[in-house]
Amino acid sequence: MKLPFSSFLLSSAVAIALANACSPTASNSHSDQRDSLKEVSTGFQTADTTTASIKDFSKESYTPNELGRVMVLEYHLIGYPEDRWRRTPENFRKDLQMLYDNDFYPVSVHAIASGELDVPAGKTPFAMTFDDSSAGQFRYIEKNGELIIDPNCALGIMEAFKKKHQDFPITATFYVLPAIKPTLRLFAQPEYKKQKLEWLLNNGYEIGNHTWYHAQLSKLSDTEAQKHLAMFVKEIREFLPDYEVKSLALPLGMHAKNRALEESGEFEGIRYKHESVMLVGSATSVSPYSKKFNRLGIQRVQAGEHTENPENFMKSQIKHNTRFVSDGDAKTISAPEALKEEVNPELSKKYRFNWIKTPSV
Repeated sequence: MKLPFSSFLLSSAVAIALANACSPTASNSHSDQRDSLKEVSTGFQTADTTTASIKDFSKESYTPNELGRVMVLEYHLIGYPEDRWRRTPENFRKDLQMLYDNDFYPVSVHAIASGELDVPAGKTPFAMTFDDSSAGQFRYIEKNGELIIDPNCALGIMEAFKKKHQDFPITATFYVLPAIKPTLRLFAQPEYKKQKLEWLLNNGYEIGNHTWYHAQLSKLSDTEAQKHLAMFVKEIREFLPDYEVKSLALPLGMHAKNRALEESGEFEGIRYKHESVMLVGSATSVSPYSKKFNRLGIQRVQAGEHTENPENFMKSQIKHNTRFVSDGDAKTISAPEALKEEVNPELSKKYRFNWIKTPSV
């Protein structure tokens, strides 16, 4: 369905506390980047095409705001029962249907981090991530003598939904663990490790660094931190020799003592380089086009039946018209004129700007 968007975000009102991550200390690592479910908006109406030739959006059922907020969804276990870190297959299907019904559009983590967003007009981009590589995320089963993807694992559910809704090209980044205990090691079916990683790569999914075996980087020396990030790369290259790992999800949401090492480093000749770093919490991210956007500290929204979940953020952003809405033109950034100071000025070298005029007072 199409949703009318008649006003946009000037500022967030009251920040909410980030949801606890896997440990009580995890929330402290990103208290400076909190989000709010209560957001303030301002009206606008017509397009200013002084810097770009853009159609008159007043005749559409949407108005673009490419400086609005985006969601990077964070999942862990898929199975039973539903709890803080586990989503049932039924509820995961419900999440996908909710996103589809409310004009969200799936993009990769790379697209968010780089700002290379090719999103249909009127749609809101979102990215999906899965931490810890548990069996419920990607499971093979035998049926009639053939090996198939379990229709009740996360990947099976996404593939079925994508087949049914071909205008919803689901993708995701799986932050895997190559040296953790067997129940979390590369989706917990050791005989299929290589086959699963190759399947993901060949079918449009991303594989991300979650350290060698879920190490809490804040407790490690600089050398140890680089070791855990580089050894991840070494292990993955045993299965995918030419794959370049571009993204890191911080275990427990805890930063390394030297945060520069989260982006790049080296251990025993093995180098790694990440274009994006994912946090843990429950907060939406500012637009990739905002001057406040930090690709090395991207907020995520934890899925589940708790207060700061995707559905509640979605409802708030629909109510207050604060979410990212695409203009359908990947080379133009369209947003309310009132948000002009929010854009990253460096982007003028790459994009045209189209500012929407606000009503006169």
